[in-house]
Formats: sequence, structure tokens, C-alpha cells
Amino acid sequence: MSSPAQLTRLSFCKPLGAAVFAMVLAGCAQQKTSGYYDTPHDNTMTDAQMQAQGRDVARAPSQIQLGFGNENEKANKQQSPQQAAESTAVKARALAEPKTFLGTVPCLANAGPACSASRVTLTLAPAGQWRARTVLLDHPDAKNNIVQQGCWNVVGTQPLRIVLQMANEATKANLSFVNDNVLRINMINDIKPTLDYHLTRQQDIDPIDEISSQAPLQCE
Repeated sequence: MSSPAQLTRLSFCKPLGAAVFAMVLAGCAQQKTSGYYDTPHDNTMTDAQMQAQGRDVARAPSQIQLGFGNENEKANKQQSPQQAAESTAVKARALAEPKTFLGTVPCLANAGPACSASRVTLTLAPAGQWRARTVLLDHPDAKNNIVQQGCWNVVGTQPLRIVLQMANEATKANLSFVNDNVLRINMINDIKPTLDYHLTRQQDIDPIDEISSQAPLQCE
């Protein structure tokens, strides 16, 4: 039979044990991180980016407007036609710096064996001028070269397309940019090729000095 002292100790130990057990559970719960029960991300690329930038980075909602598209359109509408044309030329990356293109074009006039293929050198200037040298491959002497100049104008944007106009406003060629370094010939000397012919950008600029004695054109 238990003594009164033993009963007292047992009665005291039960609430004490319950309190200790509750403290242990509370300690385990505190060891869980704040995101312990969060659903794991299934996008490993996003996780890697967030880890690199910090977990507190905020994801930008898709409806945020960047704010530079409409403003540019409004500004262009307020410009004069000449300013708008100059702005278009500047914004055309492919035309933002002087470039020289070179390519060989077969005879497109169907004039028989006497019609020679030609090597065309074309230099474009950002201010709107162009110069061209056409070398007849069957008669490559410099005296037979055809040297011309004029103004280019943007007539399309998808893809970027330009026309080469001469001083008398006759059209020399219609060209499309395949990329910044390659031109496709859509029309040349009023003839539309049935096959694709291209002019490729050259490393060095050819100023085509044979025509430098002529007065430079003022291209708008």
C-alpha cells in the first residue's frame, strides 16, 4: 500500500510531465520556417532566379505597362512630316550608320549574249544619300563603269524596305533588308528579278569617290 508521501509525489509529477511535453512540442513548432507549409514551386528556372535575386523579390504582374510605346507614337504625331521622316531614318537600326553592300546581278534585260552581268557596289549614308557603282563584268574597264547617286526613302517596315531614287526622281532600285547586313533586290532598273539576288555588307566603306566632284544631294 502506497504511503501518503508517494501519492503526493505522483500527483505532482503528472501535471509537471504534461507541462514539459507541451514545451517540447512548442519548441519543435518554432523550429519550422515560416514557409515550411508553403506549396513548393514547380518552376526550377523561376526558383533559381528568385534565389539569385533574393526571396523577397516581387513578381511584376503582367498588366504593368512599360510606358514607352504610346508616348513615342504621340510624339511622332506632333512632329512635322520632315521630322517624322528623319526620326524614322534614325530609328531604323539597319540605316543608322554608313554601310557598303556588294553583289553580282545577272543580266535581267533578256538582251541576248551581249547583255553582261554586273557587280554592284552600293553605299548608304544615314542622312539619306546613296552612291552606287555598277561594273560590267564583260567590260570591266573603269571607263565602262556606271556611277550614280541619289536619295533613299523608307517605304516599308516589315521587313524594312527602301527605294533608291535618283536626282531626276526616277527609281533606281527597290530593296528589302533580310537583316542588318543583307539586302534583297526586289527591283532594279525597272526590272523585277524572278529569282532572289542579294547585296552583302562589306567590312570597309567604299565612298565611291568617282562621283565626289558632283554636288551632294540634299535628301529629306
